[in-house]
Amino acid sequence: MTTITTAEAATQAHVTVATIRTWCRRDVIAAVKQAGRWVIDTASLARRIAIGALRVRKQATLMIDLNATYTITLIADQGPVTITPKVKRRTVRRTGQDIITVTGIVPLLADRIDTITDPGNRAHAVTVLQSASIVIADTYDADWDRQAGARHGGQLRTTYRGEIPQVTIDHVLDLAEQLRTQLSS
Repeated sequence: MTTITTAEAATQAHVTVATIRTWCRRDVIAAVKQAGRWVIDTASLARRIAIGALRVRKQATLMIDLNATYTITLIADQGPVTITPKVKRRTVRRTGQDIITVTGIVPLLADRIDTITDPGNRAHAVTVLQSASIVIADTYDADWDRQAGARHGGQLRTTYRGEIPQVTIDHVLDLAEQLRTQLSS
């Protein structure tokens, strides 16, 4: 067993010595007190650092900026158009199904749209995606089950048909998965 001091552990974990001491007291990391000082097992510390890194990565991947905008001039003689996502929640009275509809998904796919180098093709992509939506339902929907634009028994679906090579239906449904996770918390 390789061991280090609290100061060395703090440096490795990018936290304070006080945090390391707290981890030791709470058995978050394997450590023993010798002559009144904590001695920390390096393997245990490495596992704790890895857990922290996973949490940060998971949080970073889940956050989608629903206030994002995308501005583009679609018609040369007219001014620019700014698109912002809109999220609407509703409950279907007769079934009790909760549905979230997301429109204006263009800014949420900006990284894909911006790979389109031809301005005309980019404007076309924005026009197509501007009319597309994502629907997130809390129950199975037989009408959408096994459709190309749906996943999970129709709980995630899109009206987008995959007309743009740089933005596939899977890209939009992956976005729907992220949105479902983010909007359900």
